[in-house]
Amino acid sequence: MEVEATLIEMTKLVREFAVGAVGAKDFIESYSSFYHYEALDGHEASSALLPEQLNGLGPAIELHRRIQEEVVNRISLDGRFSVDVLEAAGRIDAFAAREVALRICADVGVEAVMLMIGEA
Repeated sequence: MEVEATLIEMTKLVREFAVGAVGAKDFIESYSSFYHYEALDGHEASSALLPEQLNGLGPAIELHRRIQEEVVNRISLDGRFSVDVLEAAGRIDAFAAREVALRICADVGVEAVMLMIGEA
């Protein structure tokens, strides 16, 4: 299924960003709003994944929900702002985004997620 291949691809991208193999700008451009676009929370009737598939992908969905909410929604790639200004606005810079992504990968167990979705 196409969405499953995309799930594998995006999970690899998250892992690569977290370990520093992909830069923040490239990550954001490639990842975009994957979690929302694919309706991984099941909020749309037209979701590419059926409800029974969503249930079986809990850790993968949790990984992408957290990446969306804690990294993608908060990152600022505008170098004109200091860390203090970004923090005051509830935003994070690229360095902090990588740290957050690494923590999320550890919390959720990205390697176990990769095995679960069929990719090592």
